[in-house]
Amino acid sequence: MERLICTGKKGDFFTISGSEFKHLKALRINKGEEIEVFCEDRLFLVRLYEIKKDHALCTIVREIKVSLPKPEVFLYQCVPTELGLMDEVVDRSSQAGALKLTPVLCRRGFQVKGKVEEKIERWKRISLASFKQCKRPKPMEISPPIRLEDLKPTVEVPLLLENFTGNLTIREINLKASSYSVVVGPEGGFTKEEVELLKSRGFLPLLLKPYIFRSEMAGAIAVALIMNLAGI
Repeated sequence: MERLICTGKKGDFFTISGSEFKHLKALRINKGEEIEVFCEDRLFLVRLYEIKKDHALCTIVREIKVSLPKPEVFLYQCVPTELGLMDEVVDRSSQAGALKLTPVLCRRGFQVKGKVEEKIERWKRISLASFKQCKRPKPMEISPPIRLEDLKPTVEVPLLLENFTGNLTIREINLKASSYSVVVGPEGGFTKEEVELLKSRGFLPLLLKPYIFRSEMAGAIAVALIMNLAGI
């Protein structure tokens, strides 16, 4: 079933306009058909009531009850020096099942916090688009950027992707926990000082086999492995 984003309310109707309306037209959805609509952080089954020149009206059939899959996985991604690559990170990690993505400023990555903050709304839109495509129960959250030195573990199993000094494989970590975090470095990896800092705070160095993955891909792979091996 197709899924769209509500762009407003008009009385008892949900409205679909703008780019979402163009998407509806492209899908050739007709009056009377049922679709899923995400509105105000809730998911609904609706029936297309009327299609006008620049918008459509929908009536609610019922709210769709959703539950978040377990475990919860939080991704901390060092922002690549090529800032545009974060678009791929957002899309891939959303599809993999990350609950939340936080951009991290580190020594070998992009370091201009203001520029990263300007991209947050764009990344939220990408997260919404991915949510529509992969049928997540809720969109992946995008948090404001933080600096690596401010990063502290807040979950049961905090992990640090480290292909140079990592000594734990994915099957050797605790796969019965309810929450995980994954910290991913930039192209070229973390500095030695950054690795030691994170390890001293309790992050466990994880080695992904058999090869070294690109930064913008590694996080999604780690999240997907945890989501599947730890059980949903």
